[in-house]
Amino acid sequence: MPVRHDLIGDRRGSAAVEFAFIVPIVLALYFGMVEATQALLANRRASAVTTAVGDLVTQQAQVTSADVNGIFGASTAIMKPFSPDSLAIRVTSIEIDANGAPKQKWTMDNGRTIPATDVTTVAPTMRTPNTAVLRAETIYEYYTPFQRMLPGKFTFRHKMDLAPRAGVPIALNP
Repeated sequence: MPVRHDLIGDRRGSAAVEFAFIVPIVLALYFGMVEATQALLANRRASAVTTAVGDLVTQQAQVTSADVNGIFGASTAIMKPFSPDSLAIRVTSIEIDANGAPKQKWTMDNGRTIPATDVTTVAPTMRTPNTAVLRAETIYEYYTPFQRMLPGKFTFRHKMDLAPRAGVPIALNP
């Protein structure tokens, strides 16, 4: 019996046992925070692509397909260090008629799937009769390296409506 009494009172290994219980939780929190930070950075990069694409197209009174494709190509540099493979980009020229009703004039995308845009969602403050609006949209799917622990992917969607700087609808020339 004295041996059993000595083992119950012995505390020499308690720190190692507590450490073994705490380490997985601390590591999961650490890697979770690292991954959340990366996802937020990817979201900001996708937002920056939306802003840059819209801004570059609205600077022109007319663009060609090659111009727009070149602007789409610049998104690769903006997205670094993230892969642009799952980045879908689209620009849509929307004309506002004399009654203030928006109508799609042309649209171009970077060849990746992006749902159709509803031009009637242009804000009422941007519906000045006989003007135009350019809509830039992006969808970015961020895949985490910890995909087995986290369900699915993160999908970031951004939409921006801008007035053309020249004040006239932007023409698309082939």
